[in-house]
Amino acid sequence: MIANALTVLRIMLIPVVFKLVVNGSPWAVAVFALAALTDLLDGPLARRSNNVTEVGRLLDPFADRLFISSIAFALYIRRLIPPLWALGLLVSRDAVILGGSIWLKLKGRRLAVTYLGKVATAVLLISILLLVAGINLGAWIFYIGLALYLGTGFNYLARGKKLLDS
Repeated sequence: MIANALTVLRIMLIPVVFKLVVNGSPWAVAVFALAALTDLLDGPLARRSNNVTEVGRLLDPFADRLFISSIAFALYIRRLIPPLWALGLLVSRDAVILGGSIWLKLKGRRLAVTYLGKVATAVLLISILLLVAGINLGAWIFYIGLALYLGTGFNYLARGKKLLDS
């Protein structure tokens, strides 16, 4: 239950972080870090307490996608990064993966998250944190994270197709 509450908290913090980033508030870094921390804690807490729920399995990846895309869009509005093409790739990847996950769920299949997928999400979160903090190194890390993110997206698509074909 605590894990799901952390995921819901992350979703509730999205508009707060978005507004703080767009306004250039010094609080943006702290609130972003708090929201990102909920992502690090929710899964391990659910597994340790033996309280992994179907709601959590569905809500956590949705919260991750929404959080990353929203804050990347806030950075775009501030003209920091990403350029429109990179933002488009990020959001498109998320939309395709989310739609595919829903489709698989409706077909009674479930696609497990990969370790590389978790790494790609972590790299993007770190890069966005650095960008929100005004650290230019975040831009380079963002593009590395985006490349990993797109690569894992294609991997998920291939694995999802295999699941549907089997």
